[in-house]
Amino acid sequence: MTQGIDLVLAVGGGSVLDASKAIAAGAKYDGDVWDFYIRKAEPRDALPLGTILTLAATGSEMNGNSVITKWETNDKLSMGSIHCYPRFSFCDPANTFTVPRDQTVYGIVDMISHVFEQYFSPASNTPLQDRLCEAVMRTIIETAPKVLENPESHEARETIMYCGTMALNYMISMGMEGDWATHDIEHEISAIYDIPHAGGLAIVFPRWMEYVVDAGPGRFAQMAVRVFDVDPSGKTEREVALEGIERVKAFFRSLGVPTSLADYNIGDEHISLMAEKAVRFGPIGGFKLLGKEDVENILRACLG
Repeated sequence: MTQGIDLVLAVGGGSVLDASKAIAAGAKYDGDVWDFYIRKAEPRDALPLGTILTLAATGSEMNGNSVITKWETNDKLSMGSIHCYPRFSFCDPANTFTVPRDQTVYGIVDMISHVFEQYFSPASNTPLQDRLCEAVMRTIIETAPKVLENPESHEARETIMYCGTMALNYMISMGMEGDWATHDIEHEISAIYDIPHAGGLAIVFPRWMEYVVDAGPGRFAQMAVRVFDVDPSGKTEREVALEGIERVKAFFRSLGVPTSLADYNIGDEHISLMAEKAVRFGPIGGFKLLGKEDVENILRACLG
């Protein structure tokens, strides 16, 4: 029941915006809002939603997606609906000046990870989409140190905020399926251990890249050259691809984020469970399909 509410106003970062989307959709649904996340039902309507963004990260201000954690069962699942698309979003970089360094860094990791997820697509003949994704990635990499050096730089904050929005409003990847396996895997880690989502992404993404590189080394090599300025002279395509993955790791290290699950004191005790839950709806990924064994292998690579 809507109780006469005309608008849900979300003021905060991605978690606040996502929770508000769940509230907006749940208010127009007679059942449990969790039904949307376990794919038992789909939203047919929602209360109007407006957002005032205070953290550049998830891009939730310009899409209909939300991720919700159910702590009673340690489940972290996503839902997307056009009905949850914000009617308006105020994105003023001044509202992010006081965001702590760690949260700023996690936002940067999250947004570039969103671009990675779309860039590694099985689609072909996507030259414009490729260039758009590469432009956002390069801009994030160039702007990140400026934001960290001067957190109250209006120019740096507005650029990184725009990158976060563009990274997940799907304008840069129209016609591309994307992968999203890394997000599925990380959601299971943070659902059990309650670590920062982007901290988990910084650990999982390079391992996912190393695991699937042979499914499309040309794609990785293209990113290595165009985004990370790897010199391909005298190298095989796979060598260029692997050097690009090393540049991804180096970028994450430059931000000071964790590089292994051991950094969060996470061991192998729940790897099988996390892998099983990651594929609960079937194999994950678009660039390369992954089953439970694949996910376990990637998680084990993340341990140290």
